[in-house]
Amino acid sequence: MPGCAHEFDVQWLCSLCNLWLRARWHGRCSLHLAILTTGSSATNSLSNTHFCMKKIEAIIKPFKLEEVKDALADLGVEGMTVTEVKGFGRQKGHTEIYRGSEYTVDFLPKVKLEIVLGDEIAEKAVATIVAAAKTGKIGDGKVFTFSVESATRIRTEETGEKAL
Repeated sequence: MPGCAHEFDVQWLCSLCNLWLRARWHGRCSLHLAILTTGSSATNSLSNTHFCMKKIEAIIKPFKLEEVKDALADLGVEGMTVTEVKGFGRQKGHTEIYRGSEYTVDFLPKVKLEIVLGDEIAEKAVATIVAAAKTGKIGDGKVFTFSVESATRIRTEETGEKAL
């Protein structure tokens, strides 16, 4: 499976499905455990697995949050998680004077957005975030995209994109 930390030949692994191997792989990648416990019948369905959801994590300047939120709402994004964070990159922070003493502020305030979306809208959402958060100055932030294997809505127990 591409991107999996424990790449291996699925056919070979399924043929070695025994107690020792189950114990050895227990607690590792859930895909491997699923193959070990279901046997070779899972080979075809697991090798064709396509993740249909993406998680977008964006670190942006705090004053750009409303602009990004409004732009994503116009795109049809219904939910997101927002966290106030601190960090630095190339910006490296700055110095301030407090009560006559100069000190360095290494970690600058940022906002982290977390959004899980279907594949078909993920690229548009990334482009929207970049356009809305961009000031053209150092410290504008970063956007990361990850594949999401599954999602479950707790209240209704819906899974996949229906849970979003």
